[in-house]
Amino acid sequence: MRVAIVGQGYVGVTGAVALARQGHHVTGIERDPARLAALEAGRTPVSEPGLQQELSLARETGRLAFASDLAHTHLREPFQVALITVGTPPDGSGAADLSQVTAALAEVAALLPPPAVVLKSTVPPGTSARLLQAHPQMRDRYAYNPEFLNQGSALDDWTTPSRTVVGLWSQEPLALLQQLYGELTCPWVVTTPDTAEMIKYASNAFLAMKISFANEVARLCAAPDLNIDKVMQGAGCDPRIGHAFLQPGLGFGDSCLPKDTAALAHWAAGRGVETPLLDAAIAVNRAQPGLVRDMLREELGEQLAGCEIAVLGARYEPWSDDMRAAPSRALVPRLVAEAGAVRVWDPATDPEDLRRLFPGAEPCQELRTAVRGARAAVVLTEWPEVIEADWSLLAAAMAPPAVVVDGKNCLLPERLAGLPLTYRGVGNRLPDRVTAPAGAPRPAASA
Repeated sequence: MRVAIVGQGYVGVTGAVALARQGHHVTGIERDPARLAALEAGRTPVSEPGLQQELSLARETGRLAFASDLAHTHLREPFQVALITVGTPPDGSGAADLSQVTAALAEVAALLPPPAVVLKSTVPPGTSARLLQAHPQMRDRYAYNPEFLNQGSALDDWTTPSRTVVGLWSQEPLALLQQLYGELTCPWVVTTPDTAEMIKYASNAFLAMKISFANEVARLCAAPDLNIDKVMQGAGCDPRIGHAFLQPGLGFGDSCLPKDTAALAHWAAGRGVETPLLDAAIAVNRAQPGLVRDMLREELGEQLAGCEIAVLGARYEPWSDDMRAAPSRALVPRLVAEAGAVRVWDPATDPEDLRRLFPGAEPCQELRTAVRGARAAVVLTEWPEVIEADWSLLAAAMAPPAVVVDGKNCLLPERLAGLPLTYRGVGNRLPDRVTAPAGAPRPAASA
């Protein structure tokens, strides 16, 4: 099939590569000149494991191309289907900004002969119905098909999804989507566009609440006789709960959950519907970065002025370069305002980008340089260099009291035990104090 994908952000470029790999002839439409130039040069504009290699292979086969203009490309050889994967960022009120979706749909609707159109961007319930009022001729060729991609596994999530949700008014696009995606073994949920739009928001809202619940439980597990790792391990073993998204940390800072929870709350408020669970999840998430400052104040004193602090990692996750909602964006400026000096180390972020993101902070290219002389080190990204570091050397390079605040709960407290530093995680992560009952046999020594 000949496929156009309008918008080459995280979802669009992943879909373009995946569909080309399936054998379709795909053209990615991108208006941003810098992003388009990178794509035409064979470079992926987003960071995702395996994506660069797969993009290069797809380009070599001739099944993947990029262009800035949809209409002229369609005129040369018409597309059978157009996927819209443009952004829906929050506006000043928290509502989803639909201007890019509106413009992209109008552009597709003007094509002759008209292709089927599949909207994948996250939009509030009722959006499809409102959009199609301006393009009634597209109604029977329209489907809302939200994406469910996780950063770090996007290509696998596209090709082997947990479910495929399709909202439509006519059965005609369904057969086309089945042909487009090939033989998927996952369940298909076929419903109306309104319901499909709500499925996307409900899914992300639940994941956000699960993360916020884990963070709230971590606050309850601050006492030394409680171990947050064991609590979450035990709770997650229940198949009704599961382990996914139960890792305490500094909140949900990826590209989707913050904006989607805000948009859903705004949508509900506009209809006079109260959402106490959703509002609580947002509030817990908003407060999480403040925990780091609270822990630093507890260990270093109420006044951080004069203290040198090292921030280890600026990204939300190592495999994602999306910094829009990373906890560092909220935390580092607070530390710069209060502390004597703040140094930021992130191995995948250019020092000039760190200066632009965090005015007043000093970028460091070496981990050891970042912690040298610092009274505290704050771990914000689970970089392997941090997890596998020789912390005895790092602790020796730090100034007393050498506080390590683990904002991602990624360090093993056992490896830090006995070192001249003070470890603080999200919730109590000190090893359990478990002793065998009196008279109990000792386990046999291993060979």
